[in-house]
Amino acid sequence: MNIGQIASKHAVTVPLGASLEQAAQKMLQCSVGAIVVTDDAGGRPAVAGIITDRDIVRARLEHASALSALDVADVMTRTPLVLDAQESLTNAIRHLQARRVRRAPVVGRDGELLGLVSTDDLLGEIAAELIGLAHLVARQGRKQES
Repeated sequence: MNIGQIASKHAVTVPLGASLEQAAQKMLQCSVGAIVVTDDAGGRPAVAGIITDRDIVRARLEHASALSALDVADVMTRTPLVLDAQESLTNAIRHLQARRVRRAPVVGRDGELLGLVSTDDLLGEIAAELIGLAHLVARQGRKQES
């Protein structure tokens, strides 16, 4: 299984020139905790950064100005962890751990944004695998008793 199969397919995005208030409103409307910032300078959207709900709270506390006075570029993580869709589950977990992040945009071979993967997505997949393994062990135990 690879990350492209696990990632949510519809990452919420805002363009690089968006205000922080626009990003916050979009996060609220879409009920997400992170939003991918895209840059269309190359003719198609590319990942330029990522903003989390925590970034927005921090920006509000650190700047006396309103969120509408700040752009996403002012507070986004400019070099987010970006995972290739073909990345294995194990390697993706290692990358997330190394960068100490809980979410990462997922891109295809040409760098196009395909989705977003989170630790919640990974935990769900690992839990499903463990449940399958537990069922296998339980069935084998019943066969040996017969």
